Amino acid sequence: MMSRVLALALALSVAAVAAQAGQQPDPFLGDWQGEWAKGGEGTPRTVVAQVIPRGEGNYQINILPAFDERCTSHAVVQAKAEGGRLRFDEGGWSGELQGERFKGTGKRGGEQAAFEMAKVTRLSPRLGAKPPTGATVLFDGTNFDHWQANRGDPAAITWQLADGCARVWPPLKEHAFGTAIRTKKAYPNFRLHLEFRLPLLASDTGQTRANSGVIIEEFEFYEVQILDSYGLAGDDHECGSIYGKAAPKVHMCGPPLVWQSYDITYHAPRFDPSGNLAKKGRITLDHNGKVIHADLELPFSERAVKARRERADSRTPGRITLQHHGDAVEFRNIWIVELGAAGR
Repeated sequence: MMSRVLALALALSVAAVAAQAGQQPDPFLGDWQGEWAKGGEGTPRTVVAQVIPRGEGNYQINILPAFDERCTSHAVVQAKAEGGRLRFDEGGWSGELQGERFKGTGKRGGEQAAFEMAKVTRLSPRLGAKPPTGATVLFDGTNFDHWQANRGDPAAITWQLADGCARVWPPLKEHAFGTAIRTKKAYPNFRLHLEFRLPLLASDTGQTRANSGVIIEEFEFYEVQILDSYGLAGDDHECGSIYGKAAPKVHMCGPPLVWQSYDITYHAPRFDPSGNLAKKGRITLDHNGKVIHADLELPFSERAVKARRERADSRTPGRITLQHHGDAVEFRNIWIVELGAAGR
């Protein structure tokens, strides 16, 4: 189900990250890892869990055999927080979370067995990646010099500069589009690195739960989705998807309030002198240190070919937009390397 090849407990706790994001940390939110005590001989002893706040003291707990794989969960249970503890008793599974410990019992290899887990903070190994020689630093935390507003006055960027981040601003009360930012320059073929952090919107679900995206301007719509879909299955509208076109091979979305990384390699579609599509565009996406789309061919419809021929000036293919979809998502460490068309 959920998966990430990330470092364990690197020097950054969820509490510290939450404080930086201006939100109170949730004591239970995030990844837990441990072992079964006994039972189910011949089956792996490792057990992990994702704890997801759902608002008003309610939580969902996914109990899994491993992180960083698409796998069938052992159990998905609902839990309630009371008196500093999180408890559940459902479908043959019961347990309690308090402080840094998670103890319970459940089914292992057809037998009832005890398990114990501890909280872990797993961070992308790509956080803080340095721009290589020849890269353009699009955002270093100090200014929006490489960006413009995507509507109205291009210079009228409404986003905040806060603690070295670009914060989507202002937040919107309804699920709607605000003024996004997009690059002043077009990059038809590129390798892009960026880092993002999602606010915790515990009571929201689906597309209203910390929504943004990386949109590559073309006559076809290409968006690398950003969304708090931590603990979900990973469909083609969730974090890491090419929105509406392709689900990630492995769902790598981390919990909200923790920095995550995208590394995107994109090659634009090619056209012959008559304007016919000669080669479709392709994309590779690394999310939190794991490739979730590998040289994926992107669709380019006849409608898009027609629009390119008839309204060539209506788009600037290769500009990159960071979406404003109403939620205060944060970005940092954004750099880009231009690639030649032949390097495909």
